[in-house]
Amino acid sequence: MVGAWLPRRFRAGIPALVVAALVTITPALAQRDSRAVTIIGGDAYSARCIANVAAGDFGDITLDTCTRALRNPRLNDEGEMQLLITRGIVHLRRGNGEAAIADFDVVLEEDDEHAEARLNRAAALVQLGQHGPAIAEITQALSLGVAEPHKAYFNRAAAREALGDIRGAYEDYSTALEIQPDWGPASAELARFARGRRDHLANVLSDPAPQQ
Repeated sequence: MVGAWLPRRFRAGIPALVVAALVTITPALAQRDSRAVTIIGGDAYSARCIANVAAGDFGDITLDTCTRALRNPRLNDEGEMQLLITRGIVHLRRGNGEAAIADFDVVLEEDDEHAEARLNRAAALVQLGQHGPAIAEITQALSLGVAEPHKAYFNRAAAREALGDIRGAYEDYSTALEIQPDWGPASAELARFARGRRDHLANVLSDPAPQQ
């Protein structure tokens, strides 16, 4: 259906880094309420790291602050994992996918079923152009249960579209919108699909009939 009518030139316009722009952060950070995050054994650096990322600050000072927070010997395992995910998000937002994956991998070594670490790792893979592995990571994250599944489906749709799986991308964009009705990013992508179909049909109808 969708894949049958979408022309190749339309597929080329897919935004390459759409997933990285929609990184799934832990629920407390997504709510921009740093007070909701408790880092056991954390210090002032930990609190500042979390607060800065919640405020959308991914600059050099934030990166350094998160790194200093991770040096605290009083951190427990849960606190360390939270800070690693947070620093990984900073790396990702700064365009350093490899460093982000390194942080997420440390978390997954401790907890192989950490859904948010897997989902953010997938975003880093997309940033690095590794769309196939990213799809596998997102699918596994969804099976584990993620805080914001509409973003996970959106991210998987973008990765599928990049690989030319137009039907799968359309289905995932649609699922994202079903989960989160009126969500702007998914609405925009589905509208883009609709425009592509209309333009394709208009081009077909405007072509002159072949000469006999």
